[in-house]
Amino acid sequence: MATLVRPSNLETARDDFYDRLTPERLTPLWKVLSALVTPTPRTPAAAAAWSFERIQPLLMEAGELITAAEAERRVLILENPALPGQSRITNTLYAGLQLILPGEVAPAHRHAQNALRFIMQGEGAFTALDGERAYMHKHDLILTPAWLWHDHGNETDQPMIWLDGLDIPLVQMLDASFAEHREDRGAWPTTRPAGDAGMRWGRNMRPVHADRVAGQGNPLFIYPFVEWRETLEVLRRSEAPHVHDAYLMEFTNPVDGGPVMATMSAFARLVPAGFETRAARSSDGMIHVVVEGTGTLLIDDKAFALAPGEIVVVPSWAERRFSADSDLVLFSYSDRATQQKLSLWREQVN
Repeated sequence: MATLVRPSNLETARDDFYDRLTPERLTPLWKVLSALVTPTPRTPAAAAAWSFERIQPLLMEAGELITAAEAERRVLILENPALPGQSRITNTLYAGLQLILPGEVAPAHRHAQNALRFIMQGEGAFTALDGERAYMHKHDLILTPAWLWHDHGNETDQPMIWLDGLDIPLVQMLDASFAEHREDRGAWPTTRPAGDAGMRWGRNMRPVHADRVAGQGNPLFIYPFVEWRETLEVLRRSEAPHVHDAYLMEFTNPVDGGPVMATMSAFARLVPAGFETRAARSSDGMIHVVVEGTGTLLIDDKAFALAPGEIVVVPSWAERRFSADSDLVLFSYSDRATQQKLSLWREQVN
């Protein structure tokens, strides 16, 4: 067997070797392996918070400057401070606050990205999904799964604002973005009465012969606040809070019992007054919206005050602890659905 003879000046020889790799579009794995395959997640995203109270006046000002039709969607993006210019709140997820004024219609379109809407202000406007209107109420969760036609309209006399959560960065990473727009830039024709999806899919039943089945998105596209809030109370009445999660429920797809969307999971949480969760971390970066109550979210060593309307992002693998001064109710979403499908999701609890 031949014996490897190393050059007398090894470092110089290595530098020369690396220089000759560059024109061949090659790079040595051993120089980058530790950054590519890390012992734990190393997200570029940072923990951060936004106040709906401060953003709302800016959205209303945007409403004076540009119409919903001009903007396609009149949205202010919640941009992670560690990811400037990238339109993302975590490395894989997008968040933005959207305004639709009385009498406006945000024209129909569809796209490869999955989207969820969490209603922050107003009552009675609608999202129409594939011809059925879902009328909005504060803190409802409304879904627009990938590649289904949808538009938004406001026939009330008050502005409507909601939080948009999408998997835009994830779809960008996969180079899989597609979109179409209705040619007349109007609303999609209504073909089913409001409430039809809830009656078909939201009562622990499903049609035997259905026009929407697994693989075509979640047919139950509205989860009313009055229902999911009461579910949290039922949980509280029946058991003690979990030491790491307090009272935590996941919104599910009635077709298969899995996450509400192909790429995103959504959750509702109640932390009782005086309760503090133990430290935990997970690989999915999560966006939390405070619905009720006050308290603190400790992310690693940084404390974020929680009050209604506060939006806080917990990056991947950051340690989190909730403490409640009064009953805290939160809505959350993350990319856990994607990670679980790929057998990547992990959690660590103390």
